Amino acid sequence: MKAATDGDPPCISARGAPNAKIVISHDCWGESLMAVPDMTQLDVRRWRSAERAFQDEPLEAVPPEQVQCSSLGLPWHGISVWHQLANAEDLYIPPAGKHCVIVRRGPTTGLIQKHGGEMHSSRWKTGEALLLPAHTPSFWRTELPRDNLHLDLSPQWLQTVSGQECSQVSLRSSFGRHDPVLVHLVQVLLQALSDNSALHPAFADGIAMSVAIHLLEHYRAPIGAPRAAALLSAKQLKRVQALVADSMEQPLPISVLAAEVQLSAYHFARSFKATYGLTPHQFVLQERMKRARRLLMESGDSIAEIALRVGFGTASHFSQAFSKYWGITPSKLRRQH
Repeated sequence: MKAATDGDPPCISARGAPNAKIVISHDCWGESLMAVPDMTQLDVRRWRSAERAFQDEPLEAVPPEQVQCSSLGLPWHGISVWHQLANAEDLYIPPAGKHCVIVRRGPTTGLIQKHGGEMHSSRWKTGEALLLPAHTPSFWRTELPRDNLHLDLSPQWLQTVSGQECSQVSLRSSFGRHDPVLVHLVQVLLQALSDNSALHPAFADGIAMSVAIHLLEHYRAPIGAPRAAALLSAKQLKRVQALVADSMEQPLPISVLAAEVQLSAYHFARSFKATYGLTPHQFVLQERMKRARRLLMESGDSIAEIALRVGFGTASHFSQAFSKYWGITPSKLRRQH
């Protein structure tokens, strides 16, 4: 089903049903105050129509001419990424079967959102992320044209990393927040569309698992007081450390590390950080960088050979990561020693 559009852009801030009154608030698109119209500014017929419809893929609600690029057709499982460019028209979007992360790529804009029964108005800053949970109808009105990055994730990934049924794992809406980790994951997927790594399902699977863990950690709907993460035992920690040391040439996604100590990826990630002080990804990177430094200083292997020995597919990718971590290029370090 295609999204219905309309072109009336008043600034709204409210919660509740489509015929509810809206509170008067600061003009979210400027510095002055404005009288905010009531909810009759929404087309109730279109909203009700959107509520009754359903689509598995959020991308199905967008006209093809608005999609600049997407992962459609790639061998990815339960995750997709796409870039939308469109005019500032009202959108009434049916509920979808995926959780939707949307990152503002264009300039800061006034934004009115309705996620199910919640209405929100704000200025959506460049680089901020929104989250629309699966099975939630939505309404969108922007001041400026749309220039947004979308990541859609199947709820199945949350079940996989948490070890719980989908019905037991729900997310809450986020109407815009600074989340550099989530934004970086979206950008990595988008950049991969022009790279051969996008052709490998395992690449997207690793990102999907990272996104799912991050969403569970920061956007999970409250279900009572959060419990502190259980610590790993000394034996479990040694098993993980040994696995990383022995398998450094191979990809080491969280699922593989978690399976070594018979935990779900979600609980392993929380327990590992509580125990070691680093996320699993940070720990693996640390060990790769320590070994790479030692090999550069002690072995005669080429930089390309060392890159492969510590799990990097190309020497250029390795050099970038090494420089970022140590503040010096591999070739310069070798010359100094």
